[in-house]
Amino acid sequence: MSARLWALCCLLNPVVSSAWTGSTPSAGPDVVVYLKTDSVQPARSLEHMKRELGALMSVPGYRVEWRDAQSPDRNVDNAELVVVELRGSCGVPPGWLAAGHTGRADSLASTHVSGAKVLPFSWLNCDSLTRLLAPSLAGEADAQRDYLYGRAMARLVAHELYHILANTREHGREGIGKAGFTSKDLLSERFGFATASTALIAKAR
Repeated sequence: MSARLWALCCLLNPVVSSAWTGSTPSAGPDVVVYLKTDSVQPARSLEHMKRELGALMSVPGYRVEWRDAQSPDRNVDNAELVVVELRGSCGVPPGWLAAGHTGRADSLASTHVSGAKVLPFSWLNCDSLTRLLAPSLAGEADAQRDYLYGRAMARLVAHELYHILANTREHGREGIGKAGFTSKDLLSERFGFATASTALIAKAR
């Protein structure tokens, strides 16, 4: 598995995604994402993550709003509420590979479940994501590296939102709902929801 650079992002076991982005329908109900971090995160990576997630979720008809988990806002009527925790430092610092930071990428993200219910609490393991992406991003300019890293983060979060909004542990055959992916998938130019996953999430609205 590691020889093929497979990374998995999971509910109970690691899983994730890859696909083509379709046309953007009109905005639908809000998804309010409360962002929780355990360290100071690179601002540019977070900006790119938020922008890309908004574009991805607009395909099945959702409009994403971001809130600070430390300062919750009560004005969230008619919205799906999700907490996303970022663990570790979400970025590839200069000289990361030269310092000998290598190794297998463990689970990249996960969402809690209780019985048949997928709970709206997810986390993203940025240390694992950095180990996966660093060999491909090490030679990029700072701005491009931040952009690609943030876009990869958004794709992981979108996968977890797929499980939460559709309330399913199952995976699709392709796209954001797909179970497995490589670093090439996360960094590819086109990567979004497949038609079947889009329909499943849209049906849950």
